[in-house]
Amino acid sequence: MKKFGIFVLICFLTCMTTTKAVVVTPQSIKTTKQTTYMPYSQYLKYYVIDEERIKLIFKRLSQEEDKDYQSGLSKEEKQNYKYVKKVQELIDRGAWGEALYKYAEFYPAWVQYYSRCLEIKNYPEAIRTLERLRSMDNHYAIFSEDIINNEFGRVLYLNGDYPQALQYFKMYENTGKPSIYSYIAHCYFKMDEYGEAIGYIRKIPNPSYEDNELLYTIYMQKNNKVQAHNIAKALLNQRYNYNNLMKLQATAQNDSDRLKYAYQARNSTMNENEISQANAIIANIEQRNLDRQVSGHGQFIRIPVWNDFLVKLPDNVSSAEICSKQDEFFKTAKEYIKRYQGQQLSNAFLSLNQDFNNYVQEKQNQYYIQKQEELQQALIEKQERDNYIMQQMIEQQRLQRMERLYFLSHPYENMYNPYGSGYWW
Repeated sequence: MKKFGIFVLICFLTCMTTTKAVVVTPQSIKTTKQTTYMPYSQYLKYYVIDEERIKLIFKRLSQEEDKDYQSGLSKEEKQNYKYVKKVQELIDRGAWGEALYKYAEFYPAWVQYYSRCLEIKNYPEAIRTLERLRSMDNHYAIFSEDIINNEFGRVLYLNGDYPQALQYFKMYENTGKPSIYSYIAHCYFKMDEYGEAIGYIRKIPNPSYEDNELLYTIYMQKNNKVQAHNIAKALLNQRYNYNNLMKLQATAQNDSDRLKYAYQARNSTMNENEISQANAIIANIEQRNLDRQVSGHGQFIRIPVWNDFLVKLPDNVSSAEICSKQDEFFKTAKEYIKRYQGQQLSNAFLSLNQDFNNYVQEKQNQYYIQKQEELQQALIEKQERDNYIMQQMIEQQRLQRMERLYFLSHPYENMYNPYGSGYWW
């Protein structure tokens, strides 16, 4: 469940921080008012700066655009531009050690290195890089102090330092931002302080899907299925899918609701494993319903069990066919219970049992025939391969005999052959 928490926060933060799209042209590479008073401004103008994250992207030009752009630069500007391109070439081919060693004070390189550390999930190195970025721009002229602190909280969380991450997020608690409440809640969850986590999520006016997923997980951890069921309903309203229907099934308070959600879940997916999982739940509930209904007849009646047939079915029976036969089995059994009583019901169940035994036998026979055919085909293919290899060996032996005969009939040619053995032609 702890892995789930990390996954949820990563997804949430990613959704909250989308880089703005920028169209790069030669005209866009100029010193703006924003960068004029920044450190490294002579270099930063060649990059797109993400104002919400510690991220920047090099402004790439085509060969023709690059040539046109440089024609309008002064001598000093050309030197700066070539310097940036030289560093960027090292970065583009992943030569981080060389780039950061030779150009240790080049701020854009460290920003890109930080992004790379996040990409490869090297969070300890990302933290060290973030500390260096803050020292290189200690007046927060490029990225604001709030952005830096938020990034520290995010990376510390990803690194598993939840108490330290919490300290950074708590600095902005009074802003009332829903995202801050969410960050704090996730930290408390990872620290197993479920009450605090619930309290902060409840402060969010309109909880996101990720916030509700966290709430659901907490309530399931606390074995509070009533509250978990309510949250599962909210999740289903946000995203109608198999997983959320199964959450409702798992937290429903009666078999009728559980069965309803299990059928809906099965119908919402094409995944074989998910269908099998839903079918297993459906079969167990339907079988219990049969037991309850038959017990009211007041005498012992042997009830056919679907799982007894299921386990005998071969692997080549599709999930769609299994769904169909399972539904047919329980529908027929319920009709018999409504229609018959006593011995008549026993006889009806014997008939149902025989019908499905015949079905299983038929599928097993088909499977056996299929396997026999596959085995026969494999033997034919093996024989063809063996024959081919044998023909190749025979041909090789024939060529070797011809070669020996030639050498015997041309001894002097072989003697003066500067390349040893082999044909001259």
